Amino acid sequence: MPNKDIKVLLISDATKFALTDVYYGYKHAFNQLKIPFETFPYHNFRKITADEICYHVMHSTALIKSKGFTHVMLIGGLNIPQFMFDSLYHIKSIVVSTEDPHSFDPLKHRLNDIDYYFSNERSIGESEKYKNTYYCPTAASPHECGFLPLEVLEDGYKSDILFLGALYPNRRKYLEALIPLVKKHKLSYKICGHVQYLPKKSPLWEYVYDQRTIPHHETVKYYNGAKISLNILRDIKWNPRTKSEKNPYNKSRFKAESLNPRAYEVPLCQSFMLLEDIRAEGKEIFNTNEVGFFSDEASLIKKTKYYLLGAGAKKREEMAFNAYKKVAQNHTYTNRLAYIRDIITNAETC
Repeated sequence: MPNKDIKVLLISDATKFALTDVYYGYKHAFNQLKIPFETFPYHNFRKITADEICYHVMHSTALIKSKGFTHVMLIGGLNIPQFMFDSLYHIKSIVVSTEDPHSFDPLKHRLNDIDYYFSNERSIGESEKYKNTYYCPTAASPHECGFLPLEVLEDGYKSDILFLGALYPNRRKYLEALIPLVKKHKLSYKICGHVQYLPKKSPLWEYVYDQRTIPHHETVKYYNGAKISLNILRDIKWNPRTKSEKNPYNKSRFKAESLNPRAYEVPLCQSFMLLEDIRAEGKEIFNTNEVGFFSDEASLIKKTKYYLLGAGAKKREEMAFNAYKKVAQNHTYTNRLAYIRDIITNAETC
């Protein structure tokens, strides 16, 4: 199936931050691969009208005959009502999930109505339980991520150690463990992102620098300005909706094997990353000449000290560039969309 025989309506998720970055990444990839498409920026429309109206408009748009859509591609898709999948008629549905296994269950029960479900989580995408799930890792966009010389960055974006993300309990444990090292060596330590899960008595409040939902063009500045960017992966057990160890959206208990978008975004900024070594995919994709790894609080402190204050400081730039080359060649949204296109082409020309 050539590109000219495909036309996609690309629909963003309702959320304003992480999944919006994925949407823009795929938007650039469609342009790069010259696959005909139009966009429906749901995250923008819902600011001015009710969700129910958005759903009906996106459904009606998909079915406009003169548009000639062959596929609807939903980023996330978690909040989309059932009728959207039930009544697309000749148009095929594609869901691209980047929150698995944490949020799989609500969409698991709709798999019979979804033509192609691309999961960021390998244990789901390659599961033999489902005939229409495919493994499609997260990625980064060279249009959104890139190298910025330190001299062009405002001082507010510069740090010795950076963590950017939601402060889940497992992340807080690691971040608090670094405080004695930070204090002893008077390091610049910046915590940026969602703090609603941070207890009022946590000593991390002293280092919380930016509490906003940070736009992607600013996350890139933070990554570029950091000597070390920490990537602490999300706890598979703890759920932010229930604020407990019970996750109602992963009742199937799929194991988390795969990486988050940050694992690719930081290297694409040619920035140095310390990556938590708890996902099998980490060392399958990256090696120790590309990123630093840690597995517990003691190793995090040891590696941070080594790469910031020890002999490893001289290795950071070369390692970051090695990781950049790998991501730029193999792990962009253009790579992922080419894979999705090939899956669809093979399935629909058989």
